[in-house]
Amino acid sequence: MPDPNPQPDTNHQLTTITLAEEPHAWRAAGFDVDDEARLQLGRTVLVLAGTDAAGGWAIDGVQDPIDGLPTCATVPAEHDVTPQPNGVTSIDHVVVLTGDNDRTVAAFEAAGFDVRGRRHTTDYGDAQRQTFFWAGDVIIELVGPDEGAPTHDQPTAIFGLALAAADLDRTVEELGTLLGTPKEAVQPGRRIAGLRGSKVGIHLPVAIMSHHVRGA
Repeated sequence: MPDPNPQPDTNHQLTTITLAEEPHAWRAAGFDVDDEARLQLGRTVLVLAGTDAAGGWAIDGVQDPIDGLPTCATVPAEHDVTPQPNGVTSIDHVVVLTGDNDRTVAAFEAAGFDVRGRRHTTDYGDAQRQTFFWAGDVIIELVGPDEGAPTHDQPTAIFGLALAAADLDRTVEELGTLLGTPKEAVQPGRRIAGLRGSKVGIHLPVAIMSHHVRGA
């Protein structure tokens, strides 16, 4: 995934993500989840609301759902945040799936987002188009059928998270068999490893990356 340019959009910070996940599962993967089932990564708070909960997100400046992707209540973030016990510091990007790229891109643009990059890929199986937006310090990676491919009515939804670690090698040591072997990421100079979350009850696909390389 290329780094979207130019600078992040400070008008649309992703403040909160509510996930249908159990707090104990994320604690087992080295995350510091508080008694209210919350953890903060960068400027974004994750709310682990249980597997029966409805997911959603809250973004500054956005009041209505974007192409059906639900909004949730905003949880204020703390200003001073320490890295998680496993070394994770922030969210690098959120992967959002759509059945119709053009429809969902138009919805993001109507909500005030600018397209910051595009890429064609087969990483998700069939030929797909990735479209990138900034949500504050978090990248939104929208994935859907490539140009000319059939569209469908699949609900727009959060598919997965890519998190950033201060020292990926240290995080590998900390998590052991819960983290796959790091490999080269699409972005030059970065590496990525998949979290084997199913071992502890995490259902959402999660990857952990090294931080951005300035000038790459």
